[in-house]
Amino acid sequence: MLKLSFVAAVVGMTVSSLACAGWMTTTKDDIFSGGQTAMLIGEIDPYHALIFDCDSENLTLSLIEQSKWKEGMSRGNWRLLVKVDQSQIRDFAAQSSQRNEKYVQIVTSDRDSILELLKEIRDANTNIQIGMQVKDADFKWSGTASPSGSTRETDRFLQACKLK
Repeated sequence: MLKLSFVAAVVGMTVSSLACAGWMTTTKDDIFSGGQTAMLIGEIDPYHALIFDCDSENLTLSLIEQSKWKEGMSRGNWRLLVKVDQSQIRDFAAQSSQRNEKYVQIVTSDRDSILELLKEIRDANTNIQIGMQVKDADFKWSGTASPSGSTRETDRFLQACKLK
């Protein structure tokens, strides 16, 4: 009986630590390239996430927000800022768009800078700060993602995208 309780406790702690992991990678086969597509998701809060997407030709970085698309959202001079631990702030020019029926996104496709950021996230120790700004409207938002699970999941993403 004691042995069964110990096993249940270990399984419970394992499942709860996986559920609290801040990063997750999904992959699927790509019929067009014969390779894979992948998505790396870093949870910021219940309404925001940092998402990296890749396929055989593209690599993008998005900050998504659970929100409905509103008229005028595509206008503006958008910036996406990311800082990992004590590294430099990465400043991306970005565009807004509707990602799907539940989320809007601020997206950039600066491949070289995204690759550098991925390596920093893989090696993150303390925190990942994210900021979004519309210069023309004096609008700012910021949040923080945990580095929990970032090493394993970023490695999975880089491997699936053949970026290693």
